[in-house]
Amino acid sequence: MKRSIPALFCLAIFALALNAAALAAEDVTLKGSFVWAQDDGDNRTGDLTAILTPDGENQWSVAFHFMWEEEPHTYLGTATGSLTAGALEGTAEHDNEDHEISFRFSGTFEDGTFAGTHGWVNEDGTLEEAGTLTLAHPE
Repeated sequence: MKRSIPALFCLAIFALALNAAALAAEDVTLKGSFVWAQDDGDNRTGDLTAILTPDGENQWSVAFHFMWEEEPHTYLGTATGSLTAGALEGTAEHDNEDHEISFRFSGTFEDGTFAGTHGWVNEDGTLEEAGTLTLAHPE
């Protein structure tokens, strides 16, 4: 009996570790909004949902979902950084092969909210700033 208690304790710790690893591997959904700044000041805004799937420590696959001109759009990409505090940045591309555009985003999580900027990459590789985005963990 004395040997079985430490064995059961070790088994319980192992089961908790497996459960924690499984929880850490789940998708994270963030909700927020974006602003697309227009030169004429008539900025476009919209709701934004980001679904992040862990690909390693502070490495994520990301899918951005939003409406643009009354059509649903999805941009798929990768992100690097924290989803709780500190820097997060990445790239994403439209999921439609006929609409080739690459976006970059970067910003910082503070107090559970991400505030950042986004822009598109020109053919020469330069970044054109497009606007801002905010994301947060749903309550």
